[in-house]
Amino acid sequence: MNLQGKKVLVAGGTGLVGANLALRLKDLGANVRATYFSRKPSFLPENFKKFDFTELDQCLEATKDMQYVFICAAQTFGAKIMKENPTALVLPNLRINSGLLEACRLNKVEKVVFISSSTVYQEAFFPIREDELDLNIPTYDLYLGVGGMKRYIEQLCRFYFKTYGMKIGIVRPTNIYGPYDKFDDDKSHVLPALIKRALKKENPYVVWGDGYTVRDFIYVDDFVDALMNVLQRYCVCDPINFSSGTSITIREAVGVILEACGHPVGPRYDERKPIAIPYRMLNTTKYNSIFGAKKQTSFAEGIQKTVAWYRSTL
Repeated sequence: MNLQGKKVLVAGGTGLVGANLALRLKDLGANVRATYFSRKPSFLPENFKKFDFTELDQCLEATKDMQYVFICAAQTFGAKIMKENPTALVLPNLRINSGLLEACRLNKVEKVVFISSSTVYQEAFFPIREDELDLNIPTYDLYLGVGGMKRYIEQLCRFYFKTYGMKIGIVRPTNIYGPYDKFDDDKSHVLPALIKRALKKENPYVVWGDGYTVRDFIYVDDFVDALMNVLQRYCVCDPINFSSGTSITIREAVGVILEACGHPVGPRYDERKPIAIPYRMLNTTKYNSIFGAKKQTSFAEGIQKTVAWYRSTL
């Protein structure tokens, strides 16, 4: 896709996806506007501007004159905060997403890509397809807030698509990791938390749960590839899964992380601690049929790249 000179907004440009997306768009020659909320990043400083997307006027200002908008802005937390404060994600994210969609309509943005989530799905112990989402079944208990919010925003996207003809892409990823992830203790997800503690050479190295939770991790560069594809060819408001298609248990992930971090310690699993959903895999047949299957970054390579990036920031 030729993005040379195109005006593209990355709403939420400092997070894991937004940061890597802004860098990719810049490399492709796009005229990038990226946003931050609390702290201006050190990379691409000339492309970043502060906005508060819980305010509609800020959404309108940010999307003005933009041709394409990626909605990456969100307040996110790890499993610990989601368990202790389940409503923390709901109200601000409803405001952010609904405000940005309305602003895109009013400013006549050509295409919008909304990053949804695998949390919209009910619990399933198999790789679940897009059409197997059952809105009559609640999401997994821990995800009732964030999953319910994402379900609603997907419906809101359909409203704008059907009522106003807005071209909107909806992508449902599994767990994404890589450079520019959050390594803060209260906000990090499982992989950055494990990496940080391994680099600190913690001993005992305690892992929450029994370690048999199954995940389908996506390296962020692969996900950015998917977003580029959706922007170019699938802004038809039809949700599409994206994942690596490779299952890995937390025990296996811990082994890869400890090796990459040079921390040869035997992990200890604490089954008393809370965990997220025990199994989450997505079926990517639909994505592969539209865009073609592509070799993705292996988990071991992705972890090595993530560890190298995090070490460079210390």
